[in-house]
Amino acid sequence: MSAATEAAVVVVGGGIWGCSIAYHLARAGTRDVVVLERGELASGNTPQAAGLVGQLRASELMCRSIQQVVRRLEGWEREHGEECGFRQVGSLKLALTDARAGELERHVAQARAWGLAVEILSPAAAQTRVPFLRREAVKAAAWIPRDGYVEPYTLAMAIARAARKLGVGFETQRPVTAIRVEGGRVRGVETPSGPVTAPRVVVAAGPWVERVGEAAGLAFDTVALRHQHWTTAPMDAVPRDLPVVRVPDASVYIRPEVGGLMLGGFEARPKAFRMADLPPTFEIEHTEKDLGVLEELARGLTEVFPPLEKAPVLKGCAGLPTFTPDGQYLLGAVPQAGGLYVAAGCNAIGIAGSLLVGEWMAELVLEGRTRADTATQALTRFGARYGDRRRLQASCESIYGNFYSLDKGAF
Repeated sequence: MSAATEAAVVVVGGGIWGCSIAYHLARAGTRDVVVLERGELASGNTPQAAGLVGQLRASELMCRSIQQVVRRLEGWEREHGEECGFRQVGSLKLALTDARAGELERHVAQARAWGLAVEILSPAAAQTRVPFLRREAVKAAAWIPRDGYVEPYTLAMAIARAARKLGVGFETQRPVTAIRVEGGRVRGVETPSGPVTAPRVVVAAGPWVERVGEAAGLAFDTVALRHQHWTTAPMDAVPRDLPVVRVPDASVYIRPEVGGLMLGGFEARPKAFRMADLPPTFEIEHTEKDLGVLEELARGLTEVFPPLEKAPVLKGCAGLPTFTPDGQYLLGAVPQAGGLYVAAGCNAIGIAGSLLVGEWMAELVLEGRTRADTATQALTRFGARYGDRRRLQASCESIYGNFYSLDKGAF
C-alpha cells in the first residue's frame, strides 16, 4: 500500500487518543482520514498506563461523561463483535481520616445527583471486597460497582480496528516533522517520505505535542510528568473479583493484574521532562524508573494493605502523561492556523477519557463545537498566563501531587 499524499483529515499520533479521534471522525461520516504514527500504534504512553476507569469526578461534565464512556465499554462487544479489554470489577475509594471521610461523603452525594450509582460503605463492608485490607485504618469507603479498568493496548487496538472498518488509514513508522501553515491556514504535514496535503490536521501526539508545536511556532500549556506503577507476582491473598482501590490519603491505587496486583501512586515531587531535551531515538518505554518512588509510597500502601509489605515486585512501568495547570484536558482549534486542532493534557486519565476525547474532537473538527459544554477543556483557556515554563511546571506538579483530592485537585 503506497503512502498517503493527501487526506481530508490527518491525525498526528497513533496512541489511543489518535485512534479514537480517527474512529469518531469516520463514525460521523468522514472517510478520508489518515493517522500518522512515528512508531507503532499504541506504542507510546498507551501501554504504560494503568487503565483505571473511575466515574467519581469533581465536575458534573466529567462525572456524567465518564458514565457515558462506561456504557459504551459495556456495550462494545455487542456493537463491534469483539471485546475491548474492559474489566468491570467495581472500585473502592477509601478515606483514612475524618476530614477525608467528610470530603468523600460530600462528593458521593453530589455524584448521586449527577446520576452515578455509588454508595458509602463501612470499613467492615469494604473489607469483604478486599480481604487483605486493614479495616482499622479506614474511616469510610465509596463503592462504585460499575467502575473498573481496561487493558490499554487491547482497547486501543479495538478502536483502531473499528476505525479501519470505516475506512481510516493508519501509517506507522511515519513521523510528522512539520505542519504546513500558509496564509493563516493549515495545508498539511511534512514527513520523511513526503508531504501529506490536508485542509484539517489534528495533533494528538501525547508528550510529543511539545515538539510538534514548536515546529509550528506554537506552545501549549502542558508538562510531561513521569508516572510509575509496579506489578507484583501472583498472590494467594488476591481474590479473582478484587476491585480497583484508590487511597487518596496515601496517593496510591491498586488493581488486579494476572493474579497479583498493580501498585501505583502520585509522589510529592514528580519528575518533569522536556521532550526537546531527549534524544531523537527516545521512546516512552525508555523512561527511567525510580524504585525510590515505590519506597516513598510503600508506607501508605502497607499501612492499609499489610500483606503488600512482603509482596515480590516483578516489574515496573513508567509513562509520561502530560498535565495541565488545572487538571483538565486541552482540546480545541489553534487560533493562529485555521484547520489545525490539538488534543493534549491527558492528566493521567487518558485511557478512561479516550472515547470521550475522540467524540469531542470529532465534533470540534466537523461542527466547530461540542454538543456538551466543554469550555473547561478549551485549548486557549489559559491565554498568556503560563508563558514562564517554571510557573507552568509548578502548577502542573501541584495538580499531580493533589491528584486524588476532589476538593483540591481536579478529580
